[in-house]
Amino acid sequence: MSLAVVGIIISGLAVVLAGICLFYTWRLQQRMRPTVPDTEELVRQLEGQPVPEALQQILAHLQKLSRRLSEVEDASALLNSRLPTTVQKVGLVRFNADESIRGDLSFALALLDGSESGFILASLYSLDGCRIFIREIQAGKTQHDLLPEEQLALARARGLAKE
Repeated sequence: MSLAVVGIIISGLAVVLAGICLFYTWRLQQRMRPTVPDTEELVRQLEGQPVPEALQQILAHLQKLSRRLSEVEDASALLNSRLPTTVQKVGLVRFNADESIRGDLSFALALLDGSESGFILASLYSLDGCRIFIREIQAGKTQHDLLPEEQLALARARGLAKE
């Protein structure tokens, strides 16, 4: 697999993740948009009404807002429950695997979740071809020997690298 293909795959994943984030942002905006105009409309409706009727409308409005708040809290709890398993920490190291080739065409990419589990994707580019390796990471550790560049990528992802 060539470096270009790996780059396209990683770029595609980034585009998909960005699209998901945009969708959830749009959904949140759609859910919150009716709240302010509803309140402004309620104020206009209450002008000149007797106090008991105005209080009834205010209570009904507060109940409606309470239901919306419950929905937002439920959505937030769902997102918070999923957050620990999402990619949260990234470390990237570009380097030359072959001394005769310049341009840092090889790389090590560490992707970790909240419990520092995930994987390291390494691509070693040489004149003979491109080799791709993937190494599993559990709680910040692996059972495989890592290249120095992979160790640095893992340290960067964990926030332990001294640049």
